[in-house]
This record gives sequence, C-alpha cells and structure tokens, in this order.
Amino acid sequence: MLADAVEALTAAGVDSPQPDARWLLAHALRVDVGRLILVDEVDETALRRFRDDVARRAAREPLQHILGRVGFGADTAAIDLRVGPGVFVPRPETELLLQWAVATAPRGALVADLCSGSGALALGLATARPDVRVLAVELFDDARTWLRRNAAAQPVPVATRVAVVAADVTDPGGLAAAIAAQAGPTGWPVDAALDLVVANPPYVPELTDGTPTPISPEVAADPHRAVFAGADGMAVITPMLQSVRALGRPGTALGVEHDDATGPAVAAAMDAAGFAAIEPHDDLAGAQRFTTAVQG
Repeated sequence: MLADAVEALTAAGVDSPQPDARWLLAHALRVDVGRLILVDEVDETALRRFRDDVARRAAREPLQHILGRVGFGADTAAIDLRVGPGVFVPRPETELLLQWAVATAPRGALVADLCSGSGALALGLATARPDVRVLAVELFDDARTWLRRNAAAQPVPVATRVAVVAADVTDPGGLAAAIAAQAGPTGWPVDAALDLVVANPPYVPELTDGTPTPISPEVAADPHRAVFAGADGMAVITPMLQSVRALGRPGTALGVEHDDATGPAVAAAMDAAGFAAIEPHDDLAGAQRFTTAVQG
C-alpha cells in the first residue's frame, strides 16, 4: 500500500512522497505515524480512506489540509495547529523566527505577532514562555477564525495570555485603537509599549521581470493575500514598520520574516524607519529568511 502510494505521489510531483504516504496511512488508521510498524492489517474502511487521501494529495492538495493540522515549533515551543482553506499553512523555516523570539523576549514581555494567521508564532511563544503575553493581530475573518480556534485549543494558561486582535498592521492608528478596544476589558495594559514584535507577513513579490512568480500548487492553496505583497514583496512590510514604531519604544526588538530575495530591501526599510542593530538571519538552506532589529 505504501509503495503504491509513494509511486503515485512521486508521479504527481510531490516533493516528499515517502513521508507524506506514511502520514496519510497513519491518518487513515487513526494512529500516530510512529506506530505504523505495529499495524498488522488495514480494514476496508481505512483502506478506502487512505486511497481517497492519496488521490487528494496526488492532486496536490496540501498534506496539512488533508490531515487538518500541522505541527509547529520544537521542544518547549512545540504546538499542534489546526489549518485548512482560508489560512496560511506555517512552514518549518518560520520556526527559526520563533526560536529567536523565545530567546529574545524580555522577562514578562508584552509581544505582538503581526499577520498572525493560524497563530503559529503567537501560540508557540506563549507556550514556550509562560511569563509573556501576546497580541495576535490578524486582519482577515477566515484566518482569524482558525486563529481563535487554535488559541481555544491550547491549555488554559496559554490561551489566557494570547489576545486575538482584528486589525490592519499597515494602519498604525487603527491598530492601536483595535488593541485598546479589544484588550481593555480583559485587563491588558493597553497603555504599555510593546517589548517585542514578530511578523510573518505576506512577502512574495507578485511579479518577477514582468512574469508571474512561479509557486507550487501547495503554495497556491494558501490565500493569495497571505502570500503576495506587491511587485517588490514589500507592500506590507514597509508600512508595517511605522505601526511597530507607534506601538513600541526605544529598545523594542523586531523580527520580520521575508522573501529570500528581499533581505537588503527589508534592512533598508528598517534603517529608514529608525531601527538599529539590523541583522539578517539565514534559514537551514542558507537563504536569508528573516531580519531582526531594535527600535531606536
């Protein structure tokens, strides 16, 4: 069964046919993938479910949509997120930004996760650091539905330290007002400056040399507005920096994920916005993936 599935996924151009086949079989059997070796037989119901799911994956439906979830983070920051149509599926490279945030956030920090999507950064940080509070800011209703669902699924000590805010991160005044309106009744310190900001905003350039940016079918399944950000990939990042300045203070730390081709542009925008100690960070493939800075 696995061999046939791997062959079908390989023929369909799936990048990781063997692990995907194993995940799909475990999903069909309702067991953990590590326990597949203990399975002696597959009943007809599970077999049909497995074949249906393999066909969906061969059609390049994202694995995470089929499973309905994705693991994110590692060690003390590891969380399980529910995902599906309408929300960006977090990628492993964003875990590096989470690691930086966990190590950087001051004790008792007030943090904002801008363009929060499924809540990967916000919930991962709140899980790893029980001393911090996080504002998870997301503009779009469908993504915010997934964000609230994921926040509610976390243990109470985590969920109560994450406040979901509906706001546009490119509008400093509107963002500040949304935080104050949402957070006030729950006792959050609405007048406090942010200690740290993280963001995984839309950042893929819409066009390259006049032609559409090539993306995989799996990326195309993500909401377009969560992936692309204008011709240069900076349509959200550049104005977002003014929002960070409005909500931060001198010394507020900032980490922004970006396209591997726009690192210099992100650094230049940070410098122009008055940030200092600007530092690029590579992902595991050696591509520049996120940039950090400190508000001056």
